[in-house]
Formats: sequence, C-alpha cells, structure tokens
Amino acid sequence: MKTFFKISAFLIAVTVLSTQETNAQVKAGVGLAFGSEIEQVGIQGDLHYRLANVPAIQLGGGFTYYFSEDAQDFYEVNFNGAYIFYEKFMFKSYGYTGLNYSRSSMALEGSDLSEDAFGLNVGIGAEYDFGGLFAFGDLKYVISEFDQPVFSIGLRIPFGGS
Repeated sequence: MKTFFKISAFLIAVTVLSTQETNAQVKAGVGLAFGSEIEQVGIQGDLHYRLANVPAIQLGGGFTYYFSEDAQDFYEVNFNGAYIFYEKFMFKSYGYTGLNYSRSSMALEGSDLSEDAFGLNVGIGAEYDFGGLFAFGDLKYVISEFDQPVFSIGLRIPFGGS
C-alpha cells in the first residue's frame, strides 16, 4: 500500500510539473562539493524547480556523498528555497536557505557508530547559461551538529519550460 501511495505521489508531481506555464523550469544537476570541516570532496546531485507564477523563487533538493580516506561515511540531504536577486543576460545569482539532514557513520571492529543531525542551510550561489547547459557555484554554511561551510560547483541541465 505504501508503494502505491509513493507511485501515485510521484505521478501527480510529474503531471503538475509538466503542465505548468512555460515559465516554469526544472533543472537537474551534478557537481563536486567540498566540506571544510570534514575536509573531504564529495559528489552531489540536485533537482531545482523554478516556480511559474513567482519567477524569482526556485525550490530545490539535493544529495551529497563525501568520499573519505578512512572507514567513515558522510552524506547530507538538502531541501532549499532560493530567491533570485539578480538575473541579466546569461548570468543569475541567488540567495537560499533550507533544511539539512546529515549522517556520519564509521565501522569500527564489527560495530557501527553513527550520528545524525538536522540543521539549516544558508547560502549564496550563481549560474551561468552556456546555451542549454548551466554552470553553477554555491557557497553555503550548514548550521547543525556538523557545522561547516560547503563549496560546490557543477553543471545543470534544464528540461521543461523555457
């Protein structure tokens, strides 16, 4: 039954997103991130939706997994809302805030030590349009048990809308 509800929610979301005005835009991205406190590089994936009726607002979510040299696993999940405060020609900049969930786990001699934390993201970012491909850079500060600035860069591909 839970699977049925998940599939139904997904189909409804796809239908709503695909029937919005042409100003609406969905972008999927991939990039690299560096967490200064854990001192590791990670890979991130994200999805952004620019609202059709409120053109300066963008909602997004993402997942980042950090590569560790030891037995530690660290990842974070983010849900953000952004306000686009500058948009001219092919360049756009935005400020954002949102929720963060981070998890750190380490396997030590047959036992698994883990720590979870919920927190807040506060950041600023920019995108440059290369004609169908967007380069982005973000700098955010995560306020949680794992306080750290995170810098990320990557590419986003738009689909749907203009």
